[in-house]
Amino acid sequence: MPGQGPSGTTLGPLPGWPHGRSLPVSSAPAPAPGPLLFLVVLGGRTATSLIELHDVRFVAGRSIEETLPELRRQWFGRREGLHLDAFMAVWAIDGWLVNLGREPGPPRPERLWFVNLGAYRPDSLAELHHFGLVVARSAAAAKAQAKGQWLAGQLQRHKDDLCAVDDCLALEQLELLGGERWHVQLSPDPEGRSQPQVPDWFGYRPI
Repeated sequence: MPGQGPSGTTLGPLPGWPHGRSLPVSSAPAPAPGPLLFLVVLGGRTATSLIELHDVRFVAGRSIEETLPELRRQWFGRREGLHLDAFMAVWAIDGWLVNLGREPGPPRPERLWFVNLGAYRPDSLAELHHFGLVVARSAAAAKAQAKGQWLAGQLQRHKDDLCAVDDCLALEQLELLGGERWHVQLSPDPEGRSQPQVPDWFGYRPI
């Protein structure tokens, strides 16, 4: 069964979503008044690429279907072959609830960060990546937090791996299609929840 998100929207595959799998979403807070923040992994090609390329985008919508025009607009390569690989609705990270609003939330030092770790292993030609979201007060703190949470796993399985932070971006405001603007708002979760950072859906869905 498709997962249900914090606004009661269906996050899993709808009719016409082939070659994918829906994963259950952990218990979410009460419905928020605004749209959901989605972390989306896109796949596709450019005119000169030899292999499939990927990118991560952040978009807003009450369902993943609502975000498709914006995702097409943001893609840097050819429209032909563009597809969704995975997406996750963001609602709770590191004990903070994540909502979107028309205006900035109350001033606070904590911000939502997207961190992308890259690693090299002697038995692989390709660079390995692990990315996700953390809440921290600075870029340095976000990088340290990400390494502490994620490097205990696959990226540190070999002691001679080389690992570095490739990207560390604060997520504060989304500028979307038609001049639409949403601000990321954080509020402490009384239950201290942090959602599992796993796909709500993954597979191959041309858009």
